[in-house]
Amino acid sequence: MRAVIDIGTNSVLLLLAERGADGALTVLRDQSTITRLGQGAGATGVLAGEAIERTLVCLAEYRRTAESVGAAITAVTTEGVRMASNQGDFLAPAEAVLGVPVRVLSGDEEARLSYLSVARETPEGGPLRVLDIGGGSTELVLGEGEVMLSAVSHPVGAVRLTERLVSADPPTPAMLAAVREAALAAFRGQPVTPHPVLHALAGTATTTAALLLGLPVYDRLRVDGSRFTTAQVEALRDALAGETLAQRCQRPCLERGRADVVVAGVTILLAALEHCGAGTLVVRDRGLRFALV
Repeated sequence: MRAVIDIGTNSVLLLLAERGADGALTVLRDQSTITRLGQGAGATGVLAGEAIERTLVCLAEYRRTAESVGAAITAVTTEGVRMASNQGDFLAPAEAVLGVPVRVLSGDEEARLSYLSVARETPEGGPLRVLDIGGGSTELVLGEGEVMLSAVSHPVGAVRLTERLVSADPPTPAMLAAVREAALAAFRGQPVTPHPVLHALAGTATTTAALLLGLPVYDRLRVDGSRFTTAQVEALRDALAGETLAQRCQRPCLERGRADVVVAGVTILLAALEHCGAGTLVVRDRGLRFALV
């Protein structure tokens, strides 16, 4: 049994799982806790002390969970720590709390692992487009089966663009347009041959699916593999953008720690669909943690 901890800009993920000899994955637990480690880091370039403390508390809980089932811990972190000038202020105490070092993934590694988490469970092969929207960055990977052809980590994420471009509650149309253009400007650096389907994973995508499915509580089995049209995603984004933060927090499956950044996140998702020429979104309850088991 392995415990994989993925420390992101907005949330910290814990996967307890084991992979059989046939490659099949058995999941014991898949948990997410929003700690907003990257709070303000996009503007300041440093991790805030209170954000570090929140995350360390979460890591201590995750270690206890892993040890309760005898699982070996692997811990990685991504853009929120990558971009911070004081990353040592987090990495040293995090290692002390977990008992193992935390590996800072490069953007390329993050993109590769996210892609493989989907490609290994998409047996039909053929062209594959995989999007991972995080708090600080968004990875877009193009490939054929398990072979990656292009993988780029773009410096646009739900937290980063919210802090930079969204200052009203609810956001104005001009703010939405600015988020869309920032995302498209980043994606334009990665040419894409149009393909009708885009696979997306991580919190923005899975929350989008849960809301579109009208789930009263999150159900990963219903979310994983669910399919939606671009028009459905856009209608949801517009509905969320028309609500205040307090109103969005009343929606099932939408925590306050995501409700304030979800409009920017879904706008990034729409920009990716547009850039990829995709009319269908397939949501996967996967992520780089699945490729590390």
